[in-house]
Amino acid sequence: MLELATSDDRQLSGDMPEVCRLTPDTLILIWNLPTRLWTVPKLEARDGRKISPQATLRLPLGSGGTRLLRVIPQPKDSPLSLLAEAGSLGRQQEITIEPDGEFDPVDAFMLLDDVTPAGRLSLLSAMLGAWASMFRMRRSRSYTQALNRLVARIVDEPQRAQPVARLSEKQMLIATTLPAAFGDIEGTYVVSQTGFWRLPQTAHHGRETPNGAKQTFFIADSNGLEGGAFLVITGSRALAIRQLDARPNLPSLSRWWLAQGKADADLREYAIDALARGDATSRKAALEFQLRCPLSAQRVTGGGGLPSGEVDLAVTTARGTLIGGWYRDPVEMVGGVDVLDHTGTEHAFENHFYRYAGSVVQDEKTVPATGFVGFHPEIKSQVPILQPRSILRLTSGSRHLMVPTAQPADPAEARARILRAVPPQHLNDDIMENCLAPVIGDVQQKLLGSIGAPTVIDIGQQRSDPSVSIIVPLYRVLDFLRAQIGAFACDPWISQHCELIYVLDSPEQAEQTEHLLRGLYLLYGVPLRLVIMARNGGYARACNSGASVARADLLAMLNSDIIPHQTGWLGTMATRMGGEQDVAAVGPKLLFEDGSLQHAGMYFARNERGQWLNHHYYKGMPGQYRDACIERSVPAVTGACMLLHRGVFEDVDGFSEDYVIGDYEDSDLCLKIRAQGFDIRYVPDAELYHFERKSISTHSDYMRGVATQYNAWLHARRWDDQMTEFSMQGVPQMAAEPAMGRGVL
Repeated sequence: MLELATSDDRQLSGDMPEVCRLTPDTLILIWNLPTRLWTVPKLEARDGRKISPQATLRLPLGSGGTRLLRVIPQPKDSPLSLLAEAGSLGRQQEITIEPDGEFDPVDAFMLLDDVTPAGRLSLLSAMLGAWASMFRMRRSRSYTQALNRLVARIVDEPQRAQPVARLSEKQMLIATTLPAAFGDIEGTYVVSQTGFWRLPQTAHHGRETPNGAKQTFFIADSNGLEGGAFLVITGSRALAIRQLDARPNLPSLSRWWLAQGKADADLREYAIDALARGDATSRKAALEFQLRCPLSAQRVTGGGGLPSGEVDLAVTTARGTLIGGWYRDPVEMVGGVDVLDHTGTEHAFENHFYRYAGSVVQDEKTVPATGFVGFHPEIKSQVPILQPRSILRLTSGSRHLMVPTAQPADPAEARARILRAVPPQHLNDDIMENCLAPVIGDVQQKLLGSIGAPTVIDIGQQRSDPSVSIIVPLYRVLDFLRAQIGAFACDPWISQHCELIYVLDSPEQAEQTEHLLRGLYLLYGVPLRLVIMARNGGYARACNSGASVARADLLAMLNSDIIPHQTGWLGTMATRMGGEQDVAAVGPKLLFEDGSLQHAGMYFARNERGQWLNHHYYKGMPGQYRDACIERSVPAVTGACMLLHRGVFEDVDGFSEDYVIGDYEDSDLCLKIRAQGFDIRYVPDAELYHFERKSISTHSDYMRGVATQYNAWLHARRWDDQMTEFSMQGVPQMAAEPAMGRGVL
C-alpha cells in the first residue's frame, strides 16, 4: 500500500554489526542476517555491567532475511565490551565501544533498504513511541532530524494532508484520504523539523470519495508546522504518510462548516468534542461554534399507527448527558431510546431511564403519550452540548434520529429547563438521584462560576465600628423596603450599634433599587450599603456576598419581608450571644400577618413517603401559645431572621451555595454549626412579622416544585444521620405544617 523511495546500491556487509549514532547519547547496532530471525540473541557486557535501557527490533526483509536493530546508551567513562550470543548470528560476536568513539549518524537508507512494508511500520512505530520514551529522546534535535529523514525516505511523493479550518488560536482541522482497506487507525503523529508528537484526538472518518477512499479528518496543533511537516498514520497492518503544510489564513470552523452545506453532523460533534477538551479559549470556541452552526431540529413523525416522538430536553455536562421528551406508540413498536456520542455511536441508557404517563398536543388535539427522561453518565463534556442527538429505536430494527432544538447556553436558563424536565407529580427519589441531581449540580456550579464580582455602593456616612451587620438579600420584590427601613430607623439600638447591608440579587433592578434606597436615606437618615450582584446567584450567594463586606462580629441575616413591630428585638438577640460562648446562632419568634405563629425554631421529620422535611415548631398556633414563649435550644432556626457569630459563619464557609434558588440553606448552615459543637437557641422575646415567601413566589422555576424536591434530596443526603439523631430526641406531637427552610428570596 506504499510507494517506496528508490534506493541506491549501498548495502550492509559482513556478520559484524554496523554501529551508528542515533543521538549524542544513544547508539544503534545494526545486523543484516540472511534468514528470518525468530528469536532475539542475548547481548551482554563482558564485565557484567547492566546495559539499561536497551531496545531490540527485528525488521523482515524482502529478500527473506532479517535486519536486527539494538539501541543502547553510549558508554561514558570506560570502553564497553559486548558479547552477542551465537545461534542466529552464526557465531558469537564481541563488540567493543569506546566512550569517545566516532560513529556516523544513522542513515535512513541503511535502516529501510529492502525492509518490508510491515517492517517499516514497526520501525516508525518504535521510533515514534517506545524508543523516544525509553531513551528520553523526544527533545533531541538529532533524533528529530533522523526521524524526519526516515519518514521522507519511506515515500517519494507523499499525498497531501490539507488544513481546512481553524478551530481555535492553536488548533486546526486537517483533511486527507485513506485507502478503504487501511483499517482502524492506531496512532497519528506529526513529524516536523522542530519535533514530533502524537495527536491526542482520534481521527474522524467522513464520507467515501468516488474512488472508494475514506475522507478522514484530524485535529492538530498549528504550532511547529512553519517549515512543513509529515502526518504519519499507523494502523495494525498499514502505514500512511502525508505531507502537511501550514496554511496561515485558514477560515474559521463555522465559516468552513457552513460552506460544506452542514452535511456531516458527526464531524460537527467531533470538532466540538476536541475543542471541549482544550483550554478556556477552546471551550468558548466550542460554544460559539454550536451557536453559529446549529443542527436542524428533527423529530419522528408518525401517523397511521406508526410511532412518533421528540426530544425537547437534552443537556450534556461534565457529569453526563440528560435527555427528556415523549413518544407515542399506538401499536407497541418502540424498543427504546438511545443517545449518540460525539462519534455518532449509539448508547443505551440501561438503568437510568424512566417513563411516565403524559400527553402531547398533535393536530390541535391533546392525545396520550409516554414521557421519558434518561441520564447517561459516560457521555459527558466540559462544554455544554446544546443539541445531543438521540435515536428512537423500534423493535423492527429501524432507527429514527431525534435532534432537539438548540438548548440554552446560559447555565441559569439550562437549569430552568432541567427543573421542568419531569412534572412534580411524577418525580421520585430514583429519578432525582439517578437522572436530575448530577446534571442540576453541574449546571449550578457553572452558574455560580459565571457570577462576577459584585458592585458596592455606600449611601450615607457608614458606621466604622458596628456591633451587628444586618444583611438583607433582595430579589425583585421591593414592596417592604419602606416599612422595614422605617422600623430600623425607629429602633435606637439599631441606630447605635448596626450597619445595614442590602444585597440586590436581581441586578436588572439596580437603578430602581438605588434610587429607592437613596430616597429612603433622605427620608429616614439611615446609612446603608447596597451590594449589587453581577447576576442572580440565589439566596446563599447573596448572603455570602453581603457577609464578605460586613464589618461587625455579629451577622444578622434578615429577609426583605421581615418587619419588626417593636424596638430592641435585635439587642435582645445579641445579649443571648455574649455570655454563652457555645451559642453560635439564635433566632426569634416570627408571626404571620394575623398574629399566628410562623416560626418558633425548626426541627426535622419524615413525611409519609419517608422524605426528610423541615418543620417549624407550633406553626399556625396563636402567637402567645405557651410553649412558643419558652426560650430553648432548637435543632435549627430559620434564615429569614438569624443572628450568628461571624467567626463561626466563616469557619463553616457560610451558606452552602449548591442548593437551587433558595431552600434549605438555613437548616444546612445550622447543621454545619452544630457539627462544630456549637448550640443554636430560639429567643421568643424577640418578635417580628414575616410575610412569608413573597419574593421566591416570583421565581417561576421554584413554583414548579422540582427545585424544592432537589434541595430536600440534597439536604437529606448530606444530613440524614444528624437529622435522625435530632428526631430521636423527640419533637412536639401537635400538627405542624412541613416547611422548607426560610432562607429564601
